[in-house]
Amino acid sequence: MCKIKSIVDKEVKQQEKIFRIWVQKDGMIKCRIYQLFYLNKMYKIILALLFVGSLGSTGLFNTDNQCTCDQMEYQSDCANMSPICTWDGKSCSTQDCNMLTDQNVCASNLKCMWKITDQGASCVNFTFCSQLSGSTQIQCLSLSSNCPYTDGTKCGAYNQLMQCSKLTASQYCEGYISRDGICMWKGSCLPAQNCTALNQDECTLASIGCKYNTPDGCSQRLCSDFTTQQSCNFVLTAINTSEFQLCSWDFTASKCSAATNLGGLGQGNCYNTTLGSARWVSTSAGGECRSCYASIVFAFIAVLFIIMI
Repeated sequence: MCKIKSIVDKEVKQQEKIFRIWVQKDGMIKCRIYQLFYLNKMYKIILALLFVGSLGSTGLFNTDNQCTCDQMEYQSDCANMSPICTWDGKSCSTQDCNMLTDQNVCASNLKCMWKITDQGASCVNFTFCSQLSGSTQIQCLSLSSNCPYTDGTKCGAYNQLMQCSKLTASQYCEGYISRDGICMWKGSCLPAQNCTALNQDECTLASIGCKYNTPDGCSQRLCSDFTTQQSCNFVLTAINTSEFQLCSWDFTASKCSAATNLGGLGQGNCYNTTLGSARWVSTSAGGECRSCYASIVFAFIAVLFIIMI
């Protein structure tokens, strides 16, 4: 058991919260937490710089980390996010919900929801899932991406979803969107966590991350499975996540492999190839494709950096 001295002043307790973030990330420091409080400021700064330096050094992107309108520096990227975003001639900003007339566009915008009343249907500012009615999860999601749950009448938020293990009949289990991901029935209700658990039909539906071969069955799809430049784009790393591996085409060897970063993407395909999770930014070297999530994390680390000094 890792014990912290009981007599610790208020400032040290506050620093404990900061350093526990690093400890949980590394999983290496364990019972040396108390000693970390007394490291000099320079060592703390080095820790922050090392973490920031690791951002953007991977070919992975996550579609849960969607770009926002105000992160778009160029009109072309802002146009890719239309009609959610609008360009005013100088910058990209979020379009007001009441200006959105397409239900799918409205529902996919987390700030909005598609509300149906006796007077008709329209896109309004999101308030509560309970204000929306839907008998199925798909119906609720078609009204707002914030609301994947239904009690059969009213929609609900993510925290109301059940776990797959709580569903005891196949008709309720199969295809249910749970806290664990999509549920599947295999004698009992289980979350679909990897391709090997899928049958041929299920594997075909999950072809963005899985492949089916006889007699091997269903297995994880890799970048190396793509044999043409046109198909060498990305693969889903696991069927219960929103994480994708970017692929890169080697013109010399004529083969597709996993990309190590987003450097191979240009201004014309940065946003679309990463499914809206990265955008083109200007740099002293001209420009680069950069994860939208990385800029948020960078800002967070910058705040920690200031606190640690």
